Amino acid sequence: MSKKRITYIHIFIWLFAICANLPYSALNHHSPPLQIVSNIIAFLYLMVVFYLFYLVMVPFLVTRKRLDLFFIISFLVVLMMPFFGYTILFTARALLEGSFHHFYRDYTLKMHMSGYFPVLTAAVFGSFFGVIINWFKTMNQKAELDKQKLAIELELIKSKLNPHFLFNTLNNIDSLIHQNPDEASSALIRLSEMMRYLTYETVSDVVDLKREIDYIRNFIELNKIRIKSPEDIRFKVTGDQNVMIPPAIFIPLVENAFKFTSFRIKKPCIDIKLASDKGTVVFDIANYHENNNTKPEKNSGSGLINLRKRLALTYPDNYQLIIEPEETLFHAKLTLNTNAN
Repeated sequence: MSKKRITYIHIFIWLFAICANLPYSALNHHSPPLQIVSNIIAFLYLMVVFYLFYLVMVPFLVTRKRLDLFFIISFLVVLMMPFFGYTILFTARALLEGSFHHFYRDYTLKMHMSGYFPVLTAAVFGSFFGVIINWFKTMNQKAELDKQKLAIELELIKSKLNPHFLFNTLNNIDSLIHQNPDEASSALIRLSEMMRYLTYETVSDVVDLKREIDYIRNFIELNKIRIKSPEDIRFKVTGDQNVMIPPAIFIPLVENAFKFTSFRIKKPCIDIKLASDKGTVVFDIANYHENNNTKPEKNSGSGLINLRKRLALTYPDNYQLIIEPEETLFHAKLTLNTNAN
């Protein structure tokens, strides 16, 4: 649900509340100014209660599944709010009468309970409205995530159908068959594992971090075949690998690095570090490229764009992607809080 529609709903609710209150206002048409001021204050006070639950209680407690704390705090808030509401009304009365003598003279338990039920009604409607709007937002977000997942799956299918990497790898393996049969066999196994990962495991919502690491290792090893100095590529993994992450989440950064790296300049040409600790995964990658006015981030196609969208949908407020393109160095750092999902 769009913000514009939500605004219209708010306007409709309060116009309805004003119209519903018109008959009671008509009965007090000849009431003194205090009655008019009291009606205005009461109406505004109930709006405060409504938005307290709509903007604070529901987002910070209900959506975080702290229902026990929500009901306890709600009970105390609703119990105390009539007292503060009548205090404001008594203050307005004292200012109009010009005297604060016997400030709480009319305050009784019956009066408190008469204010309790309107406050309770405003709190219930505020909570209900907040839950409904949050549900619509969640459904919209899920629909967008499904749409994004479909786009990513299509990109993966395209990468499978694109023969460029496959042909290059097969040509490299072919040249190894006579020179080093064992290495050629190992390369074929790595290629098979990569294709299996792309075909069967990327359709899942999450995969083991270890499977993503295996894919990256295989990708690196197959690229080392065509490089004269394979030691220029570094990949270091530390920490716990038994965490779940979205499939192929790091692959766009790795492919981007290999696409723009020049293996004729500073060493190491590609430096990748992955650290996992207590559900927080940090993927740090840097690669050197020639100073030819090429901006890797701008020329990396839809890979990084889709990655940003996917992260925003999968890890809202629980990820950090820092990309630093410099003159000859491209550095990216992705931090994921997998505990939030």
